[in-house]
Amino acid sequence: MDGRFCSNCGTPSGEFAHVCPPDPTNELRQRLARTLAGRYEITRLLGRGGMAVVFLAEDLALERQVAIKVLPPEMAHDTKLIPRFQQEAKTAAKLDHPNIIPIYRVESEAGLDYFVMKYVTGRSLEQVLEDGPIPIDLARRVLREAALALGHAHKRRIVHRDVKPANIMLEEDGRVVLTDFGISKAVQGASQLTGTGTIIGTPHYMAPEQAKGLAVDGRADQYALAVVGHQILTGKQPFDGAAHSILYKHVFEAPPRVLELRPEVPRDLCAALERALAKEPDQRFTTMEEFATAVSGERRAVRTVVSAPVKPVDKPSVEAKLGRVRSALHRGLVAAGVCLLAGGAAWASLRQSPVPPAALTPVEPAAAEPVLQAAVELTPRVPKAAPVPVDTATPVSPKKAVKKDPVQLTVDSEPWAMLYLDNVEIGPTPVTDYPLPPGRHRVRLEQEGYQTKEEIVVVTGPAPVRRSYSLEPAGPP
Repeated sequence: MDGRFCSNCGTPSGEFAHVCPPDPTNELRQRLARTLAGRYEITRLLGRGGMAVVFLAEDLALERQVAIKVLPPEMAHDTKLIPRFQQEAKTAAKLDHPNIIPIYRVESEAGLDYFVMKYVTGRSLEQVLEDGPIPIDLARRVLREAALALGHAHKRRIVHRDVKPANIMLEEDGRVVLTDFGISKAVQGASQLTGTGTIIGTPHYMAPEQAKGLAVDGRADQYALAVVGHQILTGKQPFDGAAHSILYKHVFEAPPRVLELRPEVPRDLCAALERALAKEPDQRFTTMEEFATAVSGERRAVRTVVSAPVKPVDKPSVEAKLGRVRSALHRGLVAAGVCLLAGGAAWASLRQSPVPPAALTPVEPAAAEPVLQAAVELTPRVPKAAPVPVDTATPVSPKKAVKKDPVQLTVDSEPWAMLYLDNVEIGPTPVTDYPLPPGRHRVRLEQEGYQTKEEIVVVTGPAPVRRSYSLEPAGPP
């Protein structure tokens, strides 16, 4: 400020005395610190928004850093919001997936409603986007891991409803994690907030059915994640403007194509985003696992790899070879005819020469007949003189032509686990449509705190292989 206004509240200063109201965030921090004294030590503010304030704290018992998200005190006046918030937060706390931030505790005490969750040492995708669009490979990984996390929640009938860059975190090791599951549903059910017609959520990422106030399912999260994909690839959200204008465009207007804004984006990735951004939910991917496969660049169809291109032998090339053979034979016959004519002329001149017959070497007329006969007989045999073999005349052995293609492997587990195939790490479950060649394969699942699960899978036919495992907790060491 320039000194004429209060730097805290903006009230004009110097003209009259005023009492500056306390900072609500600082007041909330002091209340939370008093309530959690002896259990958590509040360190600093991490962020704040319209729905919650987040503080960094030290868990004194477990000696680890945690994030504590607190609902604003004004929301506590709604008698329907708090029970709904607690129920949704407890449901979200049951999610166990490497790409979902775990919730440790859900509490309501001293007039404060909060939950304690893992502290992610990284940046939100919203912060990353401040530097502009991200590389295509990173975009593929972000979309894939976020989709798998959402798919895990959808299988447990939990819809996020507020997927956006601010709720997608990138840990320092590169892992993608989602936060804020269930909170938007709790707030949307609050009577005071929805009774005034206010839309809770972020209009830029709302699916058309959500913008129209209809019931939503996991496909609304898919639409929102596709909007995020559009943004991280192009640096822009598909629609912009006032809130009501953005919602109208989500319902009625087609988003700009990613390929036109960033031509180097692969066509398969653009096609996956366009399908997920369909106005009708039925036109999108059926599951988030299918969406994850599409955006990751994995091919669902079987591919045949050829070491070198093989040029097929076509009929025109065979005819060309026959033509060259005929030309060579024709030139040979012409040369033979010239020699015969020259020999005949020489013979005639010898017969008319005055040289005595005794000085000449007699030539039997019969000796010339075979040459003339051979020259005559070559003409009708030209097509058969140099037969050219055609590939179709050589039968191909069926055993050599048959090649067994890989089958699709799908592995799921409860809880999630790291999948190893033949001692090679594939990734966290669920894994869908992974190409598995014929033969014997060792499938292994590992998760800390659970017994390792192993199985030998034998692939003999074209049928896809599907496995679902339930891991048993490991006993005491």
